[in-house]
Amino acid sequence: MSELSMTGMEAGHHGLSVDFEDFCERWEWGVRALVQDANAIAAKLGLAAGIVWEEDQYVQGTMKIAVNAGVGNPHASEDEIVKQGWGDVLTPDYLSPDYSRESFERASDEAGQTWKDTGRALVTEGNGGRQAEQLNELFGVDQQAFDRSVDDMFGPSPEERARQQEQQGGGGN
Repeated sequence: MSELSMTGMEAGHHGLSVDFEDFCERWEWGVRALVQDANAIAAKLGLAAGIVWEEDQYVQGTMKIAVNAGVGNPHASEDEIVKQGWGDVLTPDYLSPDYSRESFERASDEAGQTWKDTGRALVTEGNGGRQAEQLNELFGVDQQAFDRSVDDMFGPSPEERARQQEQQGGGGN
């Protein structure tokens, strides 16, 4: 408000412009005092309503997590459980199985990927990885060619799939 002012010419009289400027300045200080008073009241109340609501949400989320630990989905994250409604938390997946075609296709795809990941692990880790390394040295196969052939046979590694999913903005299962 203190930026509001008029010249005597704009107001029609110099005295009127001075009075208008004084009024705007007093108005600004009055509003400032009211805002300070409101802030003081809010601080004294401790913003109790907001704090109580936050505590209720926290307790409810904690209870959902505890119930899920007993009867729910062991693979769900705490964040996923907190976002669910009570009906979803209290109804375990095994009580309402998904027998849809999509569910079976997804399960088949996941099982196939698990077998590919297992095959990849057998030729790149542990004893199988050591034997593959020795054979590569014996036959002169360089590591890059071996890695390409493993990718061709088993698809991208779990780490690479996770990186691709993050780049696509995914992150879900």
